[in-house]
Amino acid sequence: MTIGTGRGRGAAVGIGRRPVAMALGGVLAAAALAACSSDPTQQSSGGDTGVLNMYLYQKPKTFSPLAPNNGPDQLVMSFIFDSLYGADASYALKPRMAAAPPQVSKDARSVTFTLLPGLKWSDGKPLTAKDVVFTYNALANPATGSAQSGKFAAVDGAKELADGKAGSLKGVTAPDDTTVKISLSRPAAGLPGLIGNFPILPAHVLGRLPAKGLGDNGFFTKPTVGSGAFTFVQYKTDQYVELAANPHHRQPVSIKKAFLKPVTSDVATAQLGTGEMDLAQISPTDLPTVQKLKDVKVVTAKSPGFNRIAVNQSKARFKDARVRQALLSAIDRKGLVEKVLAGAGTVVDSSFYGDLAPSGTGYAYDPAKAKSLLAAAGWDSSAPVTLSWVPGQRDRDTAATVIQSQLKAVGVNVELKQVQADALLSSYEDKSYDLALFGGGNYATEPSTVATIDACDQAYPNGGNISRFCDGELDGLLKKADTIAEPAERKSVFQQAAKVENAKVPYLWLYNPDTIWAYRTRLSGFEPSGVPTNEVGFWDMASWKLS
Repeated sequence: MTIGTGRGRGAAVGIGRRPVAMALGGVLAAAALAACSSDPTQQSSGGDTGVLNMYLYQKPKTFSPLAPNNGPDQLVMSFIFDSLYGADASYALKPRMAAAPPQVSKDARSVTFTLLPGLKWSDGKPLTAKDVVFTYNALANPATGSAQSGKFAAVDGAKELADGKAGSLKGVTAPDDTTVKISLSRPAAGLPGLIGNFPILPAHVLGRLPAKGLGDNGFFTKPTVGSGAFTFVQYKTDQYVELAANPHHRQPVSIKKAFLKPVTSDVATAQLGTGEMDLAQISPTDLPTVQKLKDVKVVTAKSPGFNRIAVNQSKARFKDARVRQALLSAIDRKGLVEKVLAGAGTVVDSSFYGDLAPSGTGYAYDPAKAKSLLAAAGWDSSAPVTLSWVPGQRDRDTAATVIQSQLKAVGVNVELKQVQADALLSSYEDKSYDLALFGGGNYATEPSTVATIDACDQAYPNGGNISRFCDGELDGLLKKADTIAEPAERKSVFQQAAKVENAKVPYLWLYNPDTIWAYRTRLSGFEPSGVPTNEVGFWDMASWKLS
């Protein structure tokens, strides 16, 4: 799950846009000036074979899996922490620190994870099943400040832990150093997909600390012990996150240092041309320009992550489903894909992915229908509606302006508000926002993860339900699907759930943007994937090499 600021695929649009080359011109000058500074990230432009510079699409906030999911934080964590499982190119679970696929009992009431032998933390200490048990207890315990506790609700002892009546999860044990056994209070076939990709935390560093307020510990601003391909060195605020190769990673790591640089997508694209950036996700409309850059290769992949607008249903004027249906009908989403993404994307009508999503029940661009629905719902067109988003990614910056115009045309007085990630996340928590544009998420690997953004008991910050949407019928279907282990039967229930979600419109679904990656040819071993980059287990960084 990804909530909050999310992952973007920037793009310019055809409506009133400058030529791409002109758009890049201004930032090329800035990039050239930056190259003259003493910034250590510039070493790669001189051909340093040990230093990688990579685009970080927003400024990070914290490096804690206990915190509410925030895209740039998770991207950094994917370098410094490892997980039992990740997702492959077809979005299926694949082992990482696990030695085998998860074993789920026929009645879906127990799960077994088996770890690779000989794993180590970056400080050389053994990484064992006890670390997994510690991590899952910390994630399941609201007292730590965890925003992920809802994902463990089916585990034996989860309620007692949440209520403060127990100090640990009864149902999570480590019979030996490489085995984790989980017993469940109810069937939960989707549990491995819900928790298997969580970053594992070092019990020998954090295990002696009080559970209460653990998430606020200084370790999570400087996590110097990890299990990922790289170790954390420093975060130079607003400039770069510096990482170094982990000498104790489960695979040898070739690249000595990596710098993740929070810059706008325009600057990232320009720096590809100057040699200051080795790897960046680029705008579809910049593609013709980037393809002409010397020593730069471009690769693409379909993505399950989607851009959408959260609608704050804690506010009375957004509670009526007809209002949300009207807002969705008022947006020309096909036009956004064509103009904002240069056709490199797909309109979506559900949080469920692929053949689980309902067919023939889309929301076509229909301003007249939108006006009619708003009138029937008693909409007050005089009251302003604020649309918030984090700026710097070209598709969202442009989409926000287009959406503002289209909603105003049907009587929704939209005011645009650019915010930083901290402010956006705070507005989710205090329920002050109206509409929020964001993106990301991977609901393809395990469909039950849709519950984390839709279910009644997953309201932010305890879960990812930013919209504070609640529907008993949808909740019932999601819970029913989780009790079924047989794939075809389970799929059928998810398809029913997708139809209910489509009718109730918890979010204004926009599009799945294709991922377009550009990288300097001196980088090898990079394999593109549509799985969101902020998901731990996305890449096999240890196999990357620089020439």
